[in-house]
Amino acid sequence: MEAEPLDTETEDEKKWRQERMRVLDEWCEIELKGADALKTDVTHEPGSPTAAVASETTFPELYRLLVATTPGTIPRETPEEFAKEIIESRTSEAPDNRSAFDRIIDVCLCRPVKAQISPKVYTDKMLILKLAETPYSHENGTHWLILTDYFNNVSKALMTSSEYTTVANPGRVGAHWVTVGFQSATPHTDFRGCGVLGLLQMLTFTQKVPANILKAIVLLATTEPNDFPLAVVSINITSLLLTLLKKGAFDNYGNENEGLYPFFSALHAASMSRFCSIYKSQNSTLADTQTIFSEITRQIEKSPLSLLNLLSTSNDELINTLL
Repeated sequence: MEAEPLDTETEDEKKWRQERMRVLDEWCEIELKGADALKTDVTHEPGSPTAAVASETTFPELYRLLVATTPGTIPRETPEEFAKEIIESRTSEAPDNRSAFDRIIDVCLCRPVKAQISPKVYTDKMLILKLAETPYSHENGTHWLILTDYFNNVSKALMTSSEYTTVANPGRVGAHWVTVGFQSATPHTDFRGCGVLGLLQMLTFTQKVPANILKAIVLLATTEPNDFPLAVVSINITSLLLTLLKKGAFDNYGNENEGLYPFFSALHAASMSRFCSIYKSQNSTLADTQTIFSEITRQIEKSPLSLLNLLSTSNDELINTLL
């Protein structure tokens, strides 16, 4: 429910609050549709033109809200203007300085030439990298709403429906954050490695996997003696994907209609699922996490699409290993 506005609220603050509540409503709708949307296509995200998720908040629109630290700092540009500004910045990239002779040799030897990344894919790539540099802020209501959505999704997987209805909204500090996979009672400190991108990916992961698989993953992460911090693992996988993104590993994925973010987000969910599948099947402990991360990295470098197949409804691997 929307909080009552303060009498001293400025016009900018009022607009910011209303926009924040609009995004919350849309992301709640995404959460409700998550499992059903997965049956149609695992790569659909807000802004996808298909009917599976409908036309929700686009990634550039969400970006504008996530980078705001106070109501007055929300970028004034429209998503279209913002995307155009990013595309125009490509002119500052280093040109191809190969000599004519070297170019002829490359052609004669059939050396691969890096394909030109499409404008939409490039825009999403830049937005992803910028979100990774944006720290979590207590002043940004959208950050808090996404964090509490993650908390609620994981809590639902841990509790019965009757137990969950008695749980109040989480406090900003407390042991309940450790229960849902953070290192300490102050969850914002865990996002230092990849900013609010890590926060966003945590939420979309809980929305992308079917409810029964999410429940099995949460129980795996919270059952001693082989328990592990789910949120921290998610942040580490986001960091792993960021490293590959910066190297250009995903430049040939995504498309001009949907951009790169749907692919990147789905790959994170698939990587999380693979981690949990390996962790359980090998009876792993925390000491094995880096080895599992390395294995996931090798698989992504070899064929990221094969990893995405893990989320296909026709793939029973997660059912066989986690349920």
